[in-house]
Amino acid sequence: MTNEGGSTGLVDVRALLLRTDWNAVEHCCPNVAPMTPVILRQLFDDDPRVRGTAVRELSDAVTHQGTFYSATAPAALFVAAVLGDPRTRAGVTRQRPWEIELHGERLSSLRVLLLDWLGDTAQNTDHPPEWPPGAQEDIDGFLAIRPALYDAVHPFLGDGEQEVRDAALYAILPLLTDSTLTQHLPGLTNAVHQLAARDTPYSGYAIDRLAAWGQDTSHNPEPQQPDPNRFAGPHAQYGVHGDHDRWAGHVEPWPDSVYDALP
Repeated sequence: MTNEGGSTGLVDVRALLLRTDWNAVEHCCPNVAPMTPVILRQLFDDDPRVRGTAVRELSDAVTHQGTFYSATAPAALFVAAVLGDPRTRAGVTRQRPWEIELHGERLSSLRVLLLDWLGDTAQNTDHPPEWPPGAQEDIDGFLAIRPALYDAVHPFLGDGEQEVRDAALYAILPLLTDSTLTQHLPGLTNAVHQLAARDTPYSGYAIDRLAAWGQDTSHNPEPQQPDPNRFAGPHAQYGVHGDHDRWAGHVEPWPDSVYDALP
């Protein structure tokens, strides 16, 4: 095992962001949330509170309520590309100040939170036909990058931290529905059984996957019940407050001035 999984050192965030024409894609709500490249850049802000907010905004805007947008696939590729950066080992929280005051602060490494976001997003494609929401071309765009996401996440199955290894396996499981990745399923089955047997936020999904593969899960313990305040893990709880959802989908512009602000 290695502590850095697939790490190759610090990532050039600016160069990585400039590979995508962010003017050509959208997330749910540019009039409410920061633009996608700003969210991604803020994952590496010096302020841990800003980094945690950026993780939250990935879910709130780029995959709002499980919806796929044209910005979702390029954002996922960015997240996958930065997983090995040693800065992602820092502890952050995606909780809002009032949530910390009410429930106490819950810290996770940025790496775990990013793996959780990838796993949540990939899992949203593994549902009945009426789900996930979003334009079919945006859903297909994400489905097409599953092999690339697998290649980026797989090294972290050997990370030195158990929490990272668990999050990496969680992120990989929904990717295995890709026909080019099913060959890896037998080699991961034992690890999934181990994940299902332990008391983790991922055990329920691990049991679900084992059952889908025809494995015996009768000996597994009852999985954890969803925690309505689990802001630092998979299956984050989303809620719409009021009579309507103010996060409406619009084209997301990226003015030239944003380039100047990149680190």
